[in-house]
Amino acid sequence: MKTSFLKSNFLTLFLIIICSNLLFFSNVWGIDYPTKPINLVASASAGGPSDLHARILAEAATKELGVPVVVVNKPGPGGALGASFVANEKSDGYTYLVTQSGTLTSNFVLFPNLPYKRTDLLPLFRSIVIPCFMAVRFDAPWKTFKDFMDDVKKNPGKLRSGAASANISLLWEGLLKQTGLDATHLMYKGAGDSLLAMMGGHIDIFMDAVTPMVPHIEAHKVRLLTTIGSKRFKNYPDVPTLAEFGYSTFSKDMWNGFYAPAGLPQPIMDKFVSVFRKVFSQPSVEAQLEKVGVFGGFMEPQEFANYVDGEYRFYMEIGKQKGK
Repeated sequence: MKTSFLKSNFLTLFLIIICSNLLFFSNVWGIDYPTKPINLVASASAGGPSDLHARILAEAATKELGVPVVVVNKPGPGGALGASFVANEKSDGYTYLVTQSGTLTSNFVLFPNLPYKRTDLLPLFRSIVIPCFMAVRFDAPWKTFKDFMDDVKKNPGKLRSGAASANISLLWEGLLKQTGLDATHLMYKGAGDSLLAMMGGHIDIFMDAVTPMVPHIEAHKVRLLTTIGSKRFKNYPDVPTLAEFGYSTFSKDMWNGFYAPAGLPQPIMDKFVSVFRKVFSQPSVEAQLEKVGVFGGFMEPQEFANYVDGEYRFYMEIGKQKGK
């Protein structure tokens, strides 16, 4: 009788533990996710491609997830401020980072004391490819990129360049190192900020995303000299690539990606990624992205993680060559 009573109590206790665990995992590990608004931290200022594409995707994801996806701007050079913020958040699926290509790659060459490590952030997926250009004011004396480089050679240290992208900044410095030329380079919080600096005469050449330039190009206030990407941009097919000027090493695509704080539970990651996979398949989303001058470039988590690692190795090598 006593044995039967103990067995009965043990079975009851066992069932309580099992049910409690099921309830715990359903709430914590993604089965009942999301249950509250999600913050999407954009590491650049308003008006640039990181911000604009994040808002397009957030609106579409809100409809799929059933909770608001809220874009929060935390601008800073190279995306470091936003990355540091997200790296220190809980890995519970309610805070994510959308940031430029340099945040987990070239930043580690340019900034010696970053407040985050590469292992603090989990790559989720690449979101967009961003057409980036080197451009000058329309009334500037340079009609081609060769004209500008010839002037840099004639006036060492006098011409000023500006960018928000850590990758572009490192590519430019590597190009100067390879050619033995000298120019002053400044980094800004966002592409819109560096464009304003050029339009205001504070820098001579803008090196960044085409997005904030479009109305100025159409108004004949900005001239594109070269595209930084690996191929000519279909909207401006007459603008040559850096490779066409003989700088193939520095002709690279720029992109944005989504990250989570390290330790994100796999079921939450799977659901979050699956929603954005669906979002990127929608023609209306692609049309909105192209309207702000970017292209959907969705890349699955493992492929993206490998891609980021490869980009990191590339920029570390550029950094070594620059330091020689």
